[in-house]
Parts: sequence; C-alpha cells; structure tokens
Amino acid sequence: MISLRSILVVAITLTPLTVVADVVGLYVGGGSWQASPEGNIGRTDIDLKSTLNLDEQNNQFVFVAFEHPVPLLPNIRVQHSEMQWAGNALVTAGTNLNGNPFASDQQVDVSLDLTHTDVTLYYEVLDNVVDLDIGITARAFDGQASLIGPNQQESIDLDALGPLLYGQAGVDIPLTGFSAHVIANWINVDEFRLIDWAAQIAYEFDLFPAMDAGVILGFRSMLVELDDLDDLQSDATFEGYYLALQLHF
Repeated sequence: MISLRSILVVAITLTPLTVVADVVGLYVGGGSWQASPEGNIGRTDIDLKSTLNLDEQNNQFVFVAFEHPVPLLPNIRVQHSEMQWAGNALVTAGTNLNGNPFASDQQVDVSLDLTHTDVTLYYEVLDNVVDLDIGITARAFDGQASLIGPNQQESIDLDALGPLLYGQAGVDIPLTGFSAHVIANWINVDEFRLIDWAAQIAYEFDLFPAMDAGVILGFRSMLVELDDLDDLQSDATFEGYYLALQLHF
C-alpha cells in the first residue's frame, strides 16, 4: 500500500520548476453531472441500488481556474461538486451501517451526501496543441450517510480532508475550437483509495473580443474504497455523463 508520505514525495518530484503559460487566463463555469451510484456502503455491505434504491441523480458543480505566466507559482483551480441522493428503502434486521445493527426490519429514509470541494495547484508542462498539467489537489468532503427509521437510526459523518495527485492531458484541434481532455485525481493510502477521472470534449468560440465561451460534454467516474477507516466502509462507484458551460477571459 502506498503511504501518504510517498504520494507527497511523488507530487513534489513531478512538479516542474517553470510555468509554460504565456498569458493570464481566467476560467469560470458550471454544469450538471448525472451520477449513478453502484456498490455498497457500511459494515454489512449495504447495496446502494438494490437495497437502498438509490438511482441516478443530477448533481450540480461549479469551478473557477486562474492561469498565469509567473515562474514557480502554480496555477489554481477550485471546484465545488454536489453529490446527494435521497430515497426510501426496507432494511432487514442486522443491517449495519457503522456499528449499531438494526434490531428489526424497518422502512427507512435514506440519505447519502458526498459533496466535496477541490482546491488544485498545478503546473502546465505542455501548453500548445498537446496539453499536460500536473499538480496536487486538496479535497474536502462535507457530507453524511444516514438510515432513519421509526425505531432506530444510523448515520455516518463523511467529513474528510486529504491530498490527491492531479493530472490532465489533452489535445486542441487547431482552427476548430474543439479539444479533448482526460482529467484524474488519485490517492491510495492505507485504508483509503479514491480514483476520480473524467474524459471530455469541449467546443470554445469567441463571445466578445476579450471573452470566449465553451460547451463541455464529458463522462466522470469516482471510485471510493474505504476499509474500516474511522468506522467507515465502502466500495462504491459514482459515474455518469455531465454537461457544462464555461467562460474564458
């Protein structure tokens, strides 16, 4: 298992000492991600779909990024992603979310919230027809999972802050406005593994002399594996298509 110290060492090693951007750029945008949950959560592997009846849900996200040509100083991107599901399900006796099994079969209100905010510091290794960015992301989760029944309730706070390795690679098709990119955030430390990647195509066009607008269509997948980390257990994937609009100043 790769340690947190190893990840930080790799991130520092891969971080270049120069920035190749030659202009200042500000990107602002947002969109909707139609994310569908698969897998399980809890000590008794409670299935998110077949047991808790959670299905695809449109979740909103917003982002802002600032790029500059100042040597040594990284670019920055901030993104806030809503990830919320709610429903109603019948759980059987013995269902165990975080250590207090249900004593009887109960109809429960289900809530799952993996809302998070990313702050990414990155450098542009390449910035022409081929793009390549490398950096590190600080991701803060602010959510909860809960099963609320008439006689018993179980809940887990899903609050965590941790570093992820960040990378983006893509290609811009000259004179067309089209581009394609793959973006990934990754960590594998002790009992925690997260792989969050997306593949997207974008079309950007002139809106005003100092402003471009863009439309982005992509697919995002986020795998979360927790092995008894602070009483949390999970082996779940959240994935689906997203559509976003972007302004580039």
